[in-house]
Amino acid sequence: MRQTGKQSVFILFLVIKMLGIEALYAQIPDSIEKAVNDLLNTGPATNLHYQPGYREDSMRISVFLAEFDRYQSINSDSSLQYAHKAIMLSLHQKSLPLISLSLQSMGDYCLSHEMYREAMAYYLKSMAIEERDMNTKRIADLQDALGSVYYYMEVFDKSLSYHQKALDIYSTLNDTLSMGKVFNHLGLLFSSREFCENRTTEEKRVDFQKAIDYQELSLKYSAIAGNEAGVAKANQNIAEVYNKLEKPSVALGYIQKAVDYYRRTDDPEGILSTLFILGRTYTRLKEYGKAIDAFKASEKMALERHLTGGIQYLYEAIAFPYYQTGDYRNAYLSYIQYMTIRDSVYNSEKSRQIIELETKYQSELRQKEIMRLKAEQKRRNALIYTLFAVVLLLVFSIYFHVRLSRKNRIIDGQNLQIKEDKIRELEQERLYLAARSVMEGEEAERTRLASDLHNGLGGLLSGIKINLSSMKENAVITHENVTAFNHALSLLDTSISELRRIAHNLMPETLNHYGLKTAIEDFCTQVTPSGKPELRFHFFGDEIRYTRELELTMYRVIQELVNNALKHSEATAINIQVFSESDRLSGQVTDNGKGFDISSTDNERKGKGIENIRDRITALNGKLEIWSQPGQGTEVSVEFEIH
Repeated sequence: MRQTGKQSVFILFLVIKMLGIEALYAQIPDSIEKAVNDLLNTGPATNLHYQPGYREDSMRISVFLAEFDRYQSINSDSSLQYAHKAIMLSLHQKSLPLISLSLQSMGDYCLSHEMYREAMAYYLKSMAIEERDMNTKRIADLQDALGSVYYYMEVFDKSLSYHQKALDIYSTLNDTLSMGKVFNHLGLLFSSREFCENRTTEEKRVDFQKAIDYQELSLKYSAIAGNEAGVAKANQNIAEVYNKLEKPSVALGYIQKAVDYYRRTDDPEGILSTLFILGRTYTRLKEYGKAIDAFKASEKMALERHLTGGIQYLYEAIAFPYYQTGDYRNAYLSYIQYMTIRDSVYNSEKSRQIIELETKYQSELRQKEIMRLKAEQKRRNALIYTLFAVVLLLVFSIYFHVRLSRKNRIIDGQNLQIKEDKIRELEQERLYLAARSVMEGEEAERTRLASDLHNGLGGLLSGIKINLSSMKENAVITHENVTAFNHALSLLDTSISELRRIAHNLMPETLNHYGLKTAIEDFCTQVTPSGKPELRFHFFGDEIRYTRELELTMYRVIQELVNNALKHSEATAINIQVFSESDRLSGQVTDNGKGFDISSTDNERKGKGIENIRDRITALNGKLEIWSQPGQGTEVSVEFEIH
């Protein structure tokens, strides 16, 4: 059952890559729709907490959803994968609350990618689950999300209705954090109403005042809830509205507070947007020097953090204060940059339109040619019908001969395919046995070396230490040589400890006696005694004892991955997770280090260490997945199925 779920996730992911995200999400996939509807029609859920693997899977789903949130703004493909994993695993567990959260995550993904119809479908399906269970808080969250969908679709009345419904529930629950967020959404709605409907100057003024009132309420409730980010966002939005009302002196105080917060929290997108607003505010105040400084700081942040979407508007805005200060050269260059980027975007759209027109023209030409050919075809039909009877007789005469020959070819092809499949199967079995033989030989050699080091050389060094200690007691040593003698004993102690550590790493006794969890904990303690970098280990599931071969392989893989990270990643934190189940053993090692380009052939982290890991996993028919990007850390997952 677990394998089927994984296959579904993989198939969906392949469909995304082949067809494109828009094609996949024209609606909720039928398989997901049917599964959810079946669960909704089965009546109240039983107590899922006693189902096998529920707690472990619930924790994994929580991890998937957390990773989805983390990757939402930095890696679109990764966030999509985690959303799918959460949906598939929650469907497998038949847990409607977890399914609802996973569907909302997919809705959030679609909303951020301007797929509004698809986002609405996921939100509504999630709401159907919450309405069945009368979960008012979750219903309010989804109503607020639907209000945001209609906001981006510029349907003012629908957006206002959903946001107001959410606010009514939050007020009843005294949920100040959520009230702060929905007041922010209402403020944005009224400040943007001019884009949804034709508004007179007086109507716009009234809308802007309502927007300020709502944002002030957002600021108030966000502060009560301790939501500093919400306070900063409210200050930013209030500044925008006061600029629209041509009150830049009032706007300045609000936007400066927002800038200070985003700089303090090192939020690049927040710094970028607020500096842009600050520059426009200074421009309205005719403080052109300060405006230029703000725009240039915003440009620097955009280029350094590769946040260049919409940067043409920054170049357009900075041109005016340059002009007003008499810096005509920079004013000209900024405007040229704006025009270049704008024209590039325009030309892309224009090229698309030209291609569409050309396609239409070619289609018309083909249609005319088709009409001409049809007329000519009518003239030829009489001859064709005459020949048809003759051809038909010929076809029937050879049909049976061809059919018999084809049947024989099919049989021959099937036999050949069977032989080829058998050859491939034997070759795979040969490679598998070879890999296992190599790994078994390595482990046998490790065991011999560990025994020789610990019992042989270790015993010898210990005997030397005892003899030296005895000599110290019985021999006459000059005062000058006492320090040197004690130092020699200290070095001998260190050598014995290091020897035992090496022997332990070669063949960890804790693994044989106490199992995988204790062995990895012991390894983590030994490998980073100083606690730098921070090494975190989490074990999920029951402490099941597997075969010695499987436990040793998983231990070696974790050991190799951690040593690789310590040696190459420059990470400050390394996270190890092991999931122990009756039918599966899986592990994951992640770090926040410098990462690397997986496609690069000369990468030092794709050397002997990774190949050793891959060989070990192959020997037990396991699976290995590696994800990494420069500057974004590394994640390696390994999984073994228990048969």
